Amino acid sequence: MTVKTNRRAFMAANAAAIAAAVARNTWAGDLPAISGPPAIEIYAGSPLVDRVALSPNGQRIAIITQKGDDKKLLYYDIANPAPRTIAIGPDKVRDLFWGDNEHVILVDSQTRALAGFAGYRHEFFQARSINVETAQIATLFNNMGGFYNVVLGAVQRIKTPDGYRVTASNYRLQTDDGTTSIPDGKFYLYSFSLDKASSHMICDASEDATSFLVGPDGTPVAYVEHIPLHNEWRLYINATPNDKNEHFQLAYSVQDPVDLPSLQGIGRDGQSVVVYFNKGNNQGEFREISANGTLSPTLDPDAKLDREPLFHPVTQRLAGFRYADDWPRDDYFDPMLKKLAEALPQIVDPGDRVRIVDFAEDPRKMIVYIENTHNAGNYVFVDFTTGGGATIATNYHALPPEWISEKQPIDYKAGDGLDIHAYLTFPPDVALNGRTAKNLPLVVLPHGGPWSRDFVDFDWQPQVLASRGYVVLQPNFRGSSGYGRAFEDAGNGEFGRKMQTDLSDGVRELVKQGLVDPKRVAILGASYGGYAALAGATLDPGVYNCAVSIAGLSDPGAFISYLLESTNNMDTPGIVHWRQVLGDRSGWDDIAPARQASKASCPILLIHGTDDTVVPITQSRKMESALKAAGKPVEFVTYTGQDHWETVGSSRIEMMKAALAFIEKYNPPA
Repeated sequence: MTVKTNRRAFMAANAAAIAAAVARNTWAGDLPAISGPPAIEIYAGSPLVDRVALSPNGQRIAIITQKGDDKKLLYYDIANPAPRTIAIGPDKVRDLFWGDNEHVILVDSQTRALAGFAGYRHEFFQARSINVETAQIATLFNNMGGFYNVVLGAVQRIKTPDGYRVTASNYRLQTDDGTTSIPDGKFYLYSFSLDKASSHMICDASEDATSFLVGPDGTPVAYVEHIPLHNEWRLYINATPNDKNEHFQLAYSVQDPVDLPSLQGIGRDGQSVVVYFNKGNNQGEFREISANGTLSPTLDPDAKLDREPLFHPVTQRLAGFRYADDWPRDDYFDPMLKKLAEALPQIVDPGDRVRIVDFAEDPRKMIVYIENTHNAGNYVFVDFTTGGGATIATNYHALPPEWISEKQPIDYKAGDGLDIHAYLTFPPDVALNGRTAKNLPLVVLPHGGPWSRDFVDFDWQPQVLASRGYVVLQPNFRGSSGYGRAFEDAGNGEFGRKMQTDLSDGVRELVKQGLVDPKRVAILGASYGGYAALAGATLDPGVYNCAVSIAGLSDPGAFISYLLESTNNMDTPGIVHWRQVLGDRSGWDDIAPARQASKASCPILLIHGTDDTVVPITQSRKMESALKAAGKPVEFVTYTGQDHWETVGSSRIEMMKAALAFIEKYNPPA
């Protein structure tokens, strides 16, 4: 395969025409002159591109773009960039891809309760096929007897002898007069046409099934069952994938209270499947399993970083791994994809960070995302067949490059000697005006999860804080993902303990270096980061002048009870995982900020959305009541309709305004 890598040719061909056409058909408009720090809306507002997808033939682009709470579906032909739009309103878009060259598949979600699903309200997903020529919309599972019009698991494009279709799965739970008198509760896999979403059942499985794996032609490859009563995981593989009649057989099973395997995708030979196995204090391993239950040797046994598998865009077979580093790094062993990935750095500027977003059926045509120290992110169409390409859109078009601060990786030692990797973002004027980074005000910004991590990528929240004069510290504390299973397991039993002091140890290191003023430190976080903010004020007193908790956990015991509403089983993997990190039940009250409110050493701001199905708003209400009872300063702001992921753009802006005003009041930058 010949790869052409003329950087100037890639970025010049049609770039201005396409980018300008996209801007005209979005809400970009004329940009006001900026003097001083950009408005919070410029950072916290939705990026121009919410989702972007490339058609199978590599000739069309689809974009979800957003302003405030309203979204548009924008699409155009690359050869003739005259974008057209379809208004889709305030939908919470979760995925976008082309079903064929004329239909896009839009997956969104709603927060609601449905009979048959245990617990409180959940985030349910719907999938719609939209004909971009006629704007007609067809919803999957709509008006199908016994099914809610939701999808469970992945929605996937397939290519059959009769053309393109999409597959999706669902439980039959409803009673439907004249169709299903008694719901069977089984898990079904269907394929759908793209115009009218007419359906064809591919196969079914028991009510204990949780996911199907489907081949690129729609052939069912495997499915997984989870038996909650026994914490048993079962893998069934289709032994005759070329036969129209599926012959699933049990290939592998295991019982474990927490470390159950997970089905990842199709193996390299197209017959086996890829499964991830957790292995105690090791990093875990990926293996292929054949229909007769034979396990391959560990794939990539020498990996030192967390990784996830990459699959070929057409064959869907295992093609490589993506490694969690400061910037995600793709390592393909598929020859063509490897050559393409290695060619990408040659077509971008030195210092650019680049990753592949989507492929056409010919992988030499792709969409990539590019950012750097002074670029908040561009999407670019790349065509290796012609040596051409074009910039599709710039995410934060109103953000001047001089107001983008570089995020710098740093390392420091925790109190017990554990190495902690973190990121520092300095105020822009430190670099612009040559101001010395000395005795600066600090905001600690711990990530959510806690089984997650921060990267060196553009991140709007630390950028807002840095633009207002703060240094921002983002530690990947013990328990974070990305550094191997042993580092993640180091967080077990350390919730509110060493996971917390990993943050304040970072503060102490910056103070020791003279970078930070120890009298001007605040903490802000969301989800687990929200818990860390509350714990910083109550369990690790004397470090912070104020704390802002967005959707934070305040009482672990009450949270476990909330999770039990959906399972009624303390031994499900999810709850067992939480119990591991929380430590012994007898110590939960000691690490519950709501139960330690009398120890709060600084003012606290609570922010929570009413549609949060991950951490219920009752967690913040409980914290507010406890702080008020203890006579401690507290403010509480709620946002109607906001979910755990801050999907509602207008609320996200107001949340950041409230958080910044609170921090500036109690931890002023000057």
